[in-house]
Amino acid sequence: MNEYKLLIYIFEFCEENGSLYKNFHFDINHKLVEELYKKYRLEPTIEELETIADRCYAREWLEHTYLGSGKYNGLKLTQKGMGVAISKRKVEEKKNDRTRLKKASDYIEEYKGIFILLAVLTAIAGVAVTLLVGGGKNG
Repeated sequence: MNEYKLLIYIFEFCEENGSLYKNFHFDINHKLVEELYKKYRLEPTIEELETIADRCYAREWLEHTYLGSGKYNGLKLTQKGMGVAISKRKVEEKKNDRTRLKKASDYIEEYKGIFILLAVLTAIAGVAVTLLVGGGKNG
């Protein structure tokens, strides 16, 4: 899980419940882990969520709603965090709406180094087999 998924989760929760992001606060606890599992089938640990929250806080995507509640309680999305969540969700939606041909093309582009390596190994194996078979008949 990454910080973007947490931001998107908060954004979507606000949308589904008709809440303003400014008025919604949350805690890093087992309840949040359960909700993330129900929605995305992700099962981060509390420590992972705390690390993610630290990164979001450092980037000014999250802030504390009130003091004295602990480092990982009473967190809320900032306007900057809301913008990131909206942007990342649009990217995910666009990525999911691609055609099969485009998905295959993107997959090949992403892993082209592996495909090139496999092609080179296949060529070397073909040359080796040709030399072994051809060398036995000519010699």
